[in-house]
Amino acid sequence: MAMTDNAGKTQGGELNADDASRLAAIVFDRDEQPDPPLLAFLDDARRRGARIAGLVQERACDDGQCAEQDVRVRDLVTGATLDIMQDLGAEATGCRVDPAAIAVAARWLDVARATSPDLLAVNRFGRLESEGEGMLAEIGQAFADGVPLIVCVPRRYLAAWDAFACGLDAKLPATRDAIEGWWATVAPGDAEKGGGAVANDTTRDGRLAASAA
Repeated sequence: MAMTDNAGKTQGGELNADDASRLAAIVFDRDEQPDPPLLAFLDDARRRGARIAGLVQERACDDGQCAEQDVRVRDLVTGATLDIMQDLGAEATGCRVDPAAIAVAARWLDVARATSPDLLAVNRFGRLESEGEGMLAEIGQAFADGVPLIVCVPRRYLAAWDAFACGLDAKLPATRDAIEGWWATVAPGDAEKGGGAVANDTTRDGRLAASAA
């Protein structure tokens, strides 16, 4: 699978770093929490007038009583939430992500993409995406459409992400300042926002193009 883009090529047919910067990966370790700084940024960007869409990840309860592993996604436009973990039993050690729930989340993400937002947030590039499933096609299509994307990527899946992104991403630490700095270079609108946003790109080896197919 991959994403397909056509503009933003250099004369030699390859992309430079600026062309790629509208795809951002927040890379984080197991002991880091990428969601609070991302949520704070998204809320503030929306107050400043940016059209924000996509999915964010949060605890699956509002009272703090659920397990750390019990999480849900929230649609940034509709406010709808969806539990994405399945109960495998107390002794289970395998991945608890529910593929059926992720399939629903992928449809939500595709609806969000179709609104042509200024920024599309993706809660995770996780195990399913690393295996070519999950929301990978929707991420690819958004890239093909020229929509700026920000995706949280666990470091344990970084090799799979790198194979997918083909070096066309901007990697960020899980900090508000880093996210704001990236957004300043790709936010659409005035020239002062920077020149990193492009309508279309062509990937070096077709991996990003294929994900949208």
